[in-house]
Amino acid sequence: MYQFGLKVKRLLLVVGDYAVFQIALLLTLLIRYGGISQQNLNVHVLPFSILGLVWILSFYIVGLYNLTLTRDSFMFFRTFLEGMVVNLVLALGFFYLFPFFGIAPRTNLILDFVLILLLGYAWRLAFNKLIAPTLFRNRILFVGSGSDAARLHSLLKSSALGFELVAVTETAPGTRFDDGRVSWHVSIDQIEQILRERSINTIVLGHRPDDVPGLREALYRTLFTPVTLVDRASLEETVTGRVPLEYVSQTWFLEHLRENEKAWYDSFKRIADIILAIPIGLFTLILFPFVALLVKLSSPGPILIRQTRIGKYGKPFKLFKFRSMIAMAPDGSAEAGNGPRFAVKNDPRVTKVGRFLRNSRLDELPQIWNVLRGDMSLIGPRPERPEFVEELTRQMPFYGLRHLTRPGLTGWAQVNFPYASTLEDNLKKLQYDLFYIKNRSPLLDVSILLKTIGIVVRRKGT
Repeated sequence: MYQFGLKVKRLLLVVGDYAVFQIALLLTLLIRYGGISQQNLNVHVLPFSILGLVWILSFYIVGLYNLTLTRDSFMFFRTFLEGMVVNLVLALGFFYLFPFFGIAPRTNLILDFVLILLLGYAWRLAFNKLIAPTLFRNRILFVGSGSDAARLHSLLKSSALGFELVAVTETAPGTRFDDGRVSWHVSIDQIEQILRERSINTIVLGHRPDDVPGLREALYRTLFTPVTLVDRASLEETVTGRVPLEYVSQTWFLEHLRENEKAWYDSFKRIADIILAIPIGLFTLILFPFVALLVKLSSPGPILIRQTRIGKYGKPFKLFKFRSMIAMAPDGSAEAGNGPRFAVKNDPRVTKVGRFLRNSRLDELPQIWNVLRGDMSLIGPRPERPEFVEELTRQMPFYGLRHLTRPGLTGWAQVNFPYASTLEDNLKKLQYDLFYIKNRSPLLDVSILLKTIGIVVRRKGT
């Protein structure tokens, strides 16, 4: 139920945006010509309808279908303006660089843009303030300790996905949670009653049913009510986009990481990697002399660096990159003396040219050779160096699970949490990687690819 609600909200946003585009076009024709004739409709509807689909894709890339924006008015306003500016540039290119439709609607295009700016912003404000907070609101009963209830309550308040904690069945004495609003502390034998009285539609379990006396029987009775049962790890995974390792065990992974069911997809993905890598490889060859010259002029050292990374099933391979840091070691790396260390934001070892290469992701282009060889995929967890893998595996449970699939040029962790310079950061990044491994699919890969394009356009690369 709760995942269905999220999908409906995003779909409603897409449909609403596209409807605004069409309404703006009709108003444009009405204002421009004093009426809407069949001839004007025939000329404008097809190209502007196709352009509307391109604009929807642009909105997704800049992040306008991220529901968390509904809670942050300033960030939404900024993102909306960015998306509209990008859409204007796309529209100009659509009509003037590729004049397939035989029209160059200068005045109409500007008028249409202004109307979408006004109507679109009004529609989005209405959605953010009126629709998002109320549509498919999930009222939750949590079964677990008071400390876990407090954490869950804080997490749900910071999200904009329509979850509301309204009742708690505390299973650990002395950890009572009450923030002034969540005051319905119910015993296990009252669960069925409270579901009706508080219109609860989701029960979140912080324990296995067999771990708490009487809980299994109480939950069995809820099977005859329209209530969704979900474990805490799955709910947090939905809200955060990562797997919360502190709540899962080896048994959980055995139940959820069904790698045999992903075999067909991994084979399909390998074919897609090769098809897409060929044009990217040609593009890399064209850019190579120009990037090589910039790297050479930026500081002494080699143009390319080779580093050993860990790939699928823990197999090491040599990764290629344009050098973006000052060369201190004989191999051209920036790690003489102190040995390997994590890169950090605003790393002083990065040259001015290297910063541009990183922000634009151009430094990663030579890895297309690794993709063609089969060492890497276009999308997957970033490959780590063996020195880091050894240490992280020793300190983090389940770290080796990220090697169940090929590493990638970009990935779910990279678009959500780009910098990992500490053990805590790498733990969080691991949670994103495991979310990808568990849920990888063509749709998720397309989403990552579009988010990566948005990061490159905004120059927010690592």
